[in-house]
Amino acid sequence: MLVEYAMIAVAAFFGSLVSGLGGFGGSFIIVIVLTPVVGAKSVIPLISVYAICANLSRVLVYRKTVAWKSAIQFTLASLPGIFLGASFLKEVPEQAFLGFMGAVLILVLPARRYLRRTSFQPGLKTILGLGFSFGFMSGTAAGSGMLVIAFFNSIGLSGPLLLGTDAVIGLVNALTRSGTFYGVGLLDKNLMLLGLFMGVMTVPGTWLASRLVHRMGTRIHNHLIEAIIAISGVLFIVRAVTFNG
Repeated sequence: MLVEYAMIAVAAFFGSLVSGLGGFGGSFIIVIVLTPVVGAKSVIPLISVYAICANLSRVLVYRKTVAWKSAIQFTLASLPGIFLGASFLKEVPEQAFLGFMGAVLILVLPARRYLRRTSFQPGLKTILGLGFSFGFMSGTAAGSGMLVIAFFNSIGLSGPLLLGTDAVIGLVNALTRSGTFYGVGLLDKNLMLLGLFMGVMTVPGTWLASRLVHRMGTRIHNHLIEAIIAISGVLFIVRAVTFNG
């Protein structure tokens, strides 16, 4: 039991470090470590509790660098999507979803560079549509936060501004998901306590990540974001191909 808790604590620390650097990716570490411990069906609700603490610590660190208007619009649009995604968690074909996510992430890289070259500025409808899609995906699988990073990075947000905006969206999303999962019976008190224990370990990881982000500069951080998006897209497709239910 102590060994399991030690593994969970280390995974939570490194998960928050990865999320603090790129805005996403920490949930993959949590999934790998915790699936054998709590079971595949419990991982997504558990991550929602962990994400509350992880994003709260990031909001505190990056509170002075948030694009509040875009964050509020995106967040409000995501709320109904979260409810629908959580409601269909048991019915959604995971293999097809993994393949779709992988394809989207790989295709977003050339689209991202094109949008940056043309100085694309999204309208309200675009933000609301993507917000709803993000909400739905976040209710069904881990890793959907990278869509937020890919979108806002494509329209010019980077460094602390990107991570601060993503943290606000992620915090509200995690709170809403946790409440929804609890309401539909997918999240019990034991999972909530485990998630809070993991959340304590996010504070040092987030602090360390913030120091690294400020030192690496915007250009290096943008390259890091692209690398994480590409790797994550490939991993999603590999998981879809090798998925065995």
